[in-house]
Amino acid sequence: MKNFLVTVKNRLTAGWQLFIEAVSENEKKSLMIAASLLIFSILFSVTVGYAQKSVRQDELDTLVNQTIQSDHIIPFVYGESDQTIKDSPAISVMFAQPHGGSFENVLNILDTPKQEEELNRTFYYYPLVYNSSRIAEEYNIDPTKVTFVFFQKGQEKNRFVVEELSDLNTEFIPELNRLPMWRLKAKNENN
Repeated sequence: MKNFLVTVKNRLTAGWQLFIEAVSENEKKSLMIAASLLIFSILFSVTVGYAQKSVRQDELDTLVNQTIQSDHIIPFVYGESDQTIKDSPAISVMFAQPHGGSFENVLNILDTPKQEEELNRTFYYYPLVYNSSRIAEEYNIDPTKVTFVFFQKGQEKNRFVVEELSDLNTEFIPELNRLPMWRLKAKNENN
């Protein structure tokens, strides 16, 4: 075993020496190759970062956003949710995983024409799919529950959790309408 390690070490040393000699003989060509590899690596890294965001948005569009039929729900663009919340003068957001009984119940209620008529606002949907533990910690929510939060200038002003309502069919729309979004939105539209 010891002889094997010595042989491997000698071959690696010899190979390294040959590499150094080749680089020394063709310095200009070697620098061009090194620079090309560096540029390729940087471009590859940037492309992978962009592609990941694009792939995640496509997954959300295909698997989550297509199931939403209500005109009152606006899905966030992946990666822009937090900034949109911070930059908006007033915004209502639904935080929820795109599956589960409560989420399905909310969608069913919003798909009912009578309930849609009573709802006086639109709200954003923040799907808890990627980084849900970070989102839960940042916004102090339970990622397993459907939570509606109203933000004013990036600060939370009001919230309610769907699972805490005693009768979802009668309390959901009035509770959602109590969020002050519509008043602020009307004021912003007049300015």
